[in-house]
Amino acid sequence: MKHFIWILVFGCALAQGVPAQKAPQKAAAKKKAEPAAVSVPAGAEKLEDGLWRARDAQGKTWLYKKTPFGIVRTPEEKPQPAQPPEASSCRVVKADSVEAVFEKNTPFGRRTWTRRLAELDEEERRALEEWKKAKP
Repeated sequence: MKHFIWILVFGCALAQGVPAQKAPQKAAAKKKAEPAAVSVPAGAEKLEDGLWRARDAQGKTWLYKKTPFGIVRTPEEKPQPAQPPEASSCRVVKADSVEAVFEKNTPFGRRTWTRRLAELDEEERRALEEWKKAKP
């Protein structure tokens, strides 16, 4: 009984400290302005099903794509020129006519391995070519 009284006293004290709930606001006040619907311009060039290209008055080219949520407009990006391959992350320590010894720095220290020349992967082959060019 003693515990019940304490619970009742603390419950009443907590209830007095709780602010009253606010009245619900009008739905019109909460409603945000919806974005304008995008449509494909009349003179757009059809590239494939659901994809068009058009140029605006400022000369910028846009792609219009049909999605399940409507038409989406994105700027057309020019393809980037192919970049030259990066320098290999591994380096050749020594090589002979049969095999090569490679070395690579890792977060756990330096890693060294040996590979036959016929079994080299692309990164190892690139490192070997760089090593041969740098060798006097």
